[in-house]
Amino acid sequence: MKIAVIAKTRLPIAEPFRGGLEAFTHALCKEYIRLGHNITLYAHADSDPELNVKGFYGDENRESAHFEIYENDEYLSILKDIEQNDFDIVHNNSTHELPIPWGVKAPIPVVTTIHTPPIAKLKAAIKICSGVENLHFVLPSKSFEASWQPYLNNGSTVIYNGVDLSKWPLVRESRDYLFWFGRIVHAKGLDIVLDAAHELKIPLKFAGPLDDQTYFEEQIRRRMTESDTYLGHLKQSDIHLHMKGAAAMVSAVRWEEPFGLTNIEAMAAGVPVAGFDRGAFRELIHAESGVVAEQRNVNSLAQAIEAAIPLDSAKVRRHAETFSLQTMAERYIHHFQELL
Repeated sequence: MKIAVIAKTRLPIAEPFRGGLEAFTHALCKEYIRLGHNITLYAHADSDPELNVKGFYGDENRESAHFEIYENDEYLSILKDIEQNDFDIVHNNSTHELPIPWGVKAPIPVVTTIHTPPIAKLKAAIKICSGVENLHFVLPSKSFEASWQPYLNNGSTVIYNGVDLSKWPLVRESRDYLFWFGRIVHAKGLDIVLDAAHELKIPLKFAGPLDDQTYFEEQIRRRMTESDTYLGHLKQSDIHLHMKGAAAMVSAVRWEEPFGLTNIEAMAAGVPVAGFDRGAFRELIHAESGVVAEQRNVNSLAQAIEAAIPLDSAKVRRHAETFSLQTMAERYIHHFQELL
């Protein structure tokens, strides 16, 4: 099958990944290739060249006050290029609205995986166009599908995200510290994780890109004690190494997260998770792999962490195996074949 994959183009699809969407797109494209399919990834020009990347922009214009105009031009260039090539199907993973109205009259099926909450332009495009037979929508969790349901006029499909289990083998050997990784922004709740770790008097190690320097200085740095360690922005292999001594992975998101790949990556390494009942978190765990805490309650989160720490690593890993990259990719390919 010849697949055009449209990425969110603002950031390279390459390690170290800036966030879950970049990691998702990279892993899925690698698996499409492994399964024998021919892909072209339309993405930031500095993305991993092993993914057969076609990029129209690198970092130029990204900081421009007129970036939205450049971004529109970029997606128009992508869509024009797709029209000029003989693809079987389009898998749209961008968060931009333009591929939606374009897909209404596209000569091939356009499947969009929705990765963001209902935001103004994308929500409007989907609400207006989603009744068209040629457009198809995939959501990564049931809870996220429910948030989009009012705007989807022709149904949708849930395909859970998955991780490459070979890249995240079971490594947990001890329970020396709590662990957290992700984009360091207010919505991800790292400040709450620090508060819970301090309440339990357990060291915390955390990693991720500083996407909000003000938040880091005002809410994170001032909270940190000598037992807390910021590891920087790491590649997945380096994150995995730090799973060896992790007592638990902690999630304290302040938003309805569509999925939460970091939870599955941690569990694949044998590390149990504790987190707020937000977004898809409850869908990703069961009693042998993690513990759900009451929303916006540091005491409840601390109790959930304490309950998660004793969980058996082998059982945690077994649960994570139900969210494999291979299963996810095969479900997408089966979906594409049905549409064709």
